[in-house]
Amino acid sequence: MKVDIDHMFEMNNSYKNTVKSQLEIIENDHDLAGVLDYLHCIQQHLFFQPLSKTALIYDEKCISYTELAHQVNQMMLALDRLQLKKGAVVAIQLGKSPEYIYSVLACALKGLIWLPIDMDSPALRREYLLANSRVDLVVSKQSIENYCYVLTDEIFSENTHNFSQLSTEKVNPTSLMTYSMSRDAAYYLYTSGSTGTPKCVVLNNRATANVIEQSIEKWQMTADDVIMAVTPFHHDMSVFDVFASMSLGATLVIPTAEQSKNALAWATLVEKNQISIWVSVPAIVDMLCSVAYPAQLQSLRLIAQGGDYIKVNLIEKLRLHLPNARLFSLGGPTETTIWSIWHEIKNADQDIIPYGKALKHNQYFILNEKMKVCQVGEVGRMYMIGTNLSNGYLLDGKISQKDFVPISISVGTTEIAFRMSDLGYVRTDGNIIFAGREEGYLKVKGVRISATEVEMALMKYTPIQEIVIVCCTHPQTEITELVAMFSLTNVQKKIDIQDLKCQLKNYLPHSHIPTKWYCVDHLPLTQNAKIDRKLLQKIAQEQLYPQAQNLKNKHIALEHISDTVMDIFREIVKHEFSSNIFYQTEILRLGIRTKQLKQIAEKISEKYDIRLDFYALASCKTVQDVVNQVQRKRLN
Repeated sequence: MKVDIDHMFEMNNSYKNTVKSQLEIIENDHDLAGVLDYLHCIQQHLFFQPLSKTALIYDEKCISYTELAHQVNQMMLALDRLQLKKGAVVAIQLGKSPEYIYSVLACALKGLIWLPIDMDSPALRREYLLANSRVDLVVSKQSIENYCYVLTDEIFSENTHNFSQLSTEKVNPTSLMTYSMSRDAAYYLYTSGSTGTPKCVVLNNRATANVIEQSIEKWQMTADDVIMAVTPFHHDMSVFDVFASMSLGATLVIPTAEQSKNALAWATLVEKNQISIWVSVPAIVDMLCSVAYPAQLQSLRLIAQGGDYIKVNLIEKLRLHLPNARLFSLGGPTETTIWSIWHEIKNADQDIIPYGKALKHNQYFILNEKMKVCQVGEVGRMYMIGTNLSNGYLLDGKISQKDFVPISISVGTTEIAFRMSDLGYVRTDGNIIFAGREEGYLKVKGVRISATEVEMALMKYTPIQEIVIVCCTHPQTEITELVAMFSLTNVQKKIDIQDLKCQLKNYLPHSHIPTKWYCVDHLPLTQNAKIDRKLLQKIAQEQLYPQAQNLKNKHIALEHISDTVMDIFREIVKHEFSSNIFYQTEILRLGIRTKQLKQIAEKISEKYDIRLDFYALASCKTVQDVVNQVQRKRLN
């Protein structure tokens, strides 16, 4: 495959120049000698220049950096006793807790490969994660059959808030300086796979350092920041929460298990702890904004959202309640390390939120099926080259680079690129606009889901003959849901959906279980005799949300009333007043005479086929009151 930069004449010149300059950075700066050594910074804060401030807040307890250092050292000493060598794999099977932070920091500083396990996953899935990763040790609160394990209750000191009473044992020097900032494997994260089984992505410290360094610099983060760890610890965005905050000497707020799924609790945590940085998927931000009083969120100076489509109306809400907060869109699959593309959302971003531009030392390409660079505005598949690339996938203990493909970017120069399932196009300003995903991959509340993985689990349920998983969006709430479209065997008339959901919990995490179910006589096929997923998605959308769609259409029509009523007022009112008419403008202050008020009533009545007389208008105090009257009459 070849991408010829010299023949991108079809493209906008500014985008062409951006591509060339980014490629020069990548070609000339592979070693990134000055990359942020975030683990060294953490060591300094813990062991060499201890900070006298709060590191973690959990369950209303403040854990100082001194206390954190003691607990991390306890875990490092335990790892030393087990004689684990650099590169050994340690699975951390813990929920949201300080113990997780102690464990992951200890492993990272020891140069051990750490693997966070999703505690909400079914037992069979967790067993696969451990087996495929060839783990040498499991850190857990309970014993793990068939694996060497350590129990956190036997390692970490209790009552850490009374730290003065704890052991004053010095940090073991042999436990330090064993990590590497190279591209060697540093940690594993699992994501949904197209083959029906989870993919284990192998990530490294160098790529992680690039994300942390660029983000700290661009977001102007300091030790005074307070960061919310709302993202689950097995999700890639949480890597930033933990390591960016600890490398800065900042404070990380960790919700308890009960608080983790409670938006009201998040709002309280933000207000009480004066959280300044929030990074999560859009669905979480939406939940927070839906329940929080604006006054509770005023400490937030930056909100970054990634992993899913960002709704424009959510941005409008944030702008209204937090006018001084910086807003960011983040993107990039797990294979490109935490986030590899971003965009600062400005007032000009009214109709669509861009995916953005690549972080430094990376470059995105939009290629068509012939592996040619797409023209501006032409939709194609996304590819990425650069520092943020992960090492590949781990399959049965061995590295596989499926979907990591060589691209010739110039004569004699070849780069490895990650081929994504994401589609997009380049806008004239050089920003990439997200345009969906290729069939087979879905995104629900920030979680990438392989349709094949869910379909294979469902096919174990014998009454089902055929099954296709699609995504649908509620027309009114804009919430994305996972939908199962299925047909039954000839002898089966119906199935028990609740029973089916219970069975699925043995194979799939909660995020992968469909919330909507729709039975069809048979699955439609394309002309090539393949299942027509697009048609099924259309059928599901229309059949599952007919009333909501009609209601949305009605509300869309009502939204146009505001502008039309405003235009009618400006047309009738004297010229010198017309430019000063707004929704909250008081009608009496416009100097409108009886004749003009009658003209306005007549025009509105004619436009919307309603009866709106002079007296109805005379009872309205503002232009918005008129709009409200027209909308009520149209609804009735």
